[in-house]
Amino acid sequence: MKLHGWRSFVVLLTIFGLNLSLFAPPVLAQTRSNTPSRTSAGVGDFAPGDGVRIKVWRDVSVTAQGDVNSLGLNDDFIIDNRGTIVLPIIGELRATGHTRRSLARAIEDSLSIRSLRVMCSPLIRVTLLGAVNKPGSYLIEPKESLWELINQAGGPANDADFKKIYVERTGQVVVDNLLQAFEQAYSLEQLNVRSGDQVYVPRISRFNFRAVVDYATLTASFVVLYFQLKDRNTR
Repeated sequence: MKLHGWRSFVVLLTIFGLNLSLFAPPVLAQTRSNTPSRTSAGVGDFAPGDGVRIKVWRDVSVTAQGDVNSLGLNDDFIIDNRGTIVLPIIGELRATGHTRRSLARAIEDSLSIRSLRVMCSPLIRVTLLGAVNKPGSYLIEPKESLWELINQAGGPANDADFKKIYVERTGQVVVDNLLQAFEQAYSLEQLNVRSGDQVYVPRISRFNFRAVVDYATLTASFVVLYFQLKDRNTR
């Protein structure tokens, strides 16, 4: 009788241990920060690897001098590792060391078109991976939200797990638990997302409960069989 009770206890303990291993969340061995922080631009708003969004329009107070769209400047441009951008008509132009306004002024001076007005916005280059429709690398303004970034990637997949979105930088998780930030539309700048970061949207974990029960039952059967054979050998 005591031996039968001992077997029952071992079987229950085995099933309980299996359930714990199946439902326990994975532990990430990275340093995390849950508090969004804002980065300051300082002198020079552009860095190698970033992007520049240029918008050009005519000053309506000056007589029109052609279609500004034909200049090919209304676009996003990548800053190369030397800190320069290559622009239509102008060619190479240094971007690093400039503020938004000083770079716009440098473009206006290079074109020498009196009616032209230019606005420059810094972009960060972020790689979006996981449960999105179009994973890849995207240029986006730091003031935009995490939702805008995911929207650029064609929106989330049906099995996207927003509770577990995290940001990785050089192999380290730097920001996680982003559900609240996602819902409240925090900007990427507020989340301290930088150029070169990877944003991961995990997929919802799915498992077949019936398969788990079958596996636990099979394991318990092996445990019972082991004790039965042990009893026979000891008689």
